[in-house]
Amino acid sequence: MKKMEFLLQIPNRVFDFIIRSAKAKLKVSRRCKKKWLSFSLFSSKRYHISLLVLTFAIPITAFGQNVALIYDKDSRYQSSFVDTLSSQLSPTVIQLKHINSADLSIDALKKDLPDLIISLNDHSSTQLIASKLQTATFHALTTLSRSKHIAPCLPNCLSVLPNHLFFVLDQPFTRQLKLITLINPLIKNIGLIVTDHSALDWPEQQKTFHSLNVNKHITNTKSIRYQIGDISKSSDAILAVADTDIYNASTLSQILLTSYRYKTPVIGFSTGLIKAGALTGTISTLHQLAQHLAECLLKCDNTAEDKALSLIHPKYFEVFSNRAVAKSLNLHFPNDQKLTSMLSDNENIR
Repeated sequence: MKKMEFLLQIPNRVFDFIIRSAKAKLKVSRRCKKKWLSFSLFSSKRYHISLLVLTFAIPITAFGQNVALIYDKDSRYQSSFVDTLSSQLSPTVIQLKHINSADLSIDALKKDLPDLIISLNDHSSTQLIASKLQTATFHALTTLSRSKHIAPCLPNCLSVLPNHLFFVLDQPFTRQLKLITLINPLIKNIGLIVTDHSALDWPEQQKTFHSLNVNKHITNTKSIRYQIGDISKSSDAILAVADTDIYNASTLSQILLTSYRYKTPVIGFSTGLIKAGALTGTISTLHQLAQHLAECLLKCDNTAEDKALSLIHPKYFEVFSNRAVAKSLNLHFPNDQKLTSMLSDNENIR
């Protein structure tokens, strides 16, 4: 984290886990129990389907109010997020139990098992996955790249880690591409630079988006120095992803300077990258990230735009642009507030 200071077909084993979870929830909530038992849906198939719907549809506050929040208290980024999330949940019945990641004990957690666990720390997430706890767990303030180190099954871990959801900082692929079409309709060829851990299957399946051609380049810290020139020459724009194996202190200046030399704008993933020389990008603030997580805690809405239930992209966002870079590239496009509104309207329509 210090480097970054940002109903599908269900396999039988997953279905069994969901059924067990639903039964447990029925025992806890008398109100929900009376409501569901009154339907007399105890024929095997209908009963299981009812329990399945219950698991995904009932808000977490109906069956559980105790949430363990694990984070690094020495991280200002994580601590700020915790303060924001706590403030947003203060009017609700959800109780957050703060646990310093350095003090995390799986045995102690098992003795006083919470209804749900939130992990903001990658090392803690690794421990929780290894423990094989059957408690629903949200992993937040992480990136796709770091999450795939922890859970290689991503983006869809339903058959392996059915009770884990990953709230990544990475913006949805289609959101960033739509932004490109808004800032310059003449851009056609997009250079997408990724590593094995930040690459997903969808760029290959969807070679075009709104007449954009997406060319994926798989690389690493060492190779990007030699590839960035050719990528800049062959691309109308470069789409950056939140992967510190590509964008880090040793490579960032060369990537930005080389792309600028070829007049190839970089679409960024953070305010820091955009301020450093990228053209624009959609970003999510800590407040927006906390708001999204709080809503998921209250609504238990386990759906994802990319149809991969294990991976959740930020719901709330805003556009941030470097107008000095835009001016030097002779690009003129609406202000950030207008672009944010246009993107939001586009996603609401869908």
